[in-house]
Amino acid sequence: LKMSAENPLANLKDIHLPPTVSWWPPALGWWILAVLFILLIVLCAWWLHQRYERGRPRIEALRILKDLQEKHDKSPVALTTLRTLSQLLRRTALSFYQQEEVASLQGEEWLKFLDKTGQTTEFTLGAGKIFGKNLYQPEPDFDIEVLFPLVSKWVKECPYQS
Repeated sequence: LKMSAENPLANLKDIHLPPTVSWWPPALGWWILAVLFILLIVLCAWWLHQRYERGRPRIEALRILKDLQEKHDKSPVALTTLRTLSQLLRRTALSFYQQEEVASLQGEEWLKFLDKTGQTTEFTLGAGKIFGKNLYQPEPDFDIEVLFPLVSKWVKECPYQS
């Protein structure tokens, strides 16, 4: 065998590196990820807005109730306050439920509706009975101080049916 005098590595060429990868434009996978991320943000914003809008009647009813209680504490006219509480219950129920379901209810049916939706028996068997037929009597017998927490509890715990 004859050894070649030439070095076999002498014929090798230098390594050519590929050009550096540019950050723009991104690959297709990044575009898809960006679109999904934007879609997720839009859906979350929509969901939060819907949740806020659904909670507004409850927040407003509680604010009105607080104002009514403060007004009653300053000048206690129980009969006027009672009727305003009744109107607040009715308006709040109309904002939580379908008008056809709530608007025509009166007397005992109204009290049963309040009990069912508020998961209580305070309207048919307790202090809330005053919101039935006795509401518009000239001098009904009731304790207004018991009714404020009852209405507040109903507003806070009543589920939406929109």
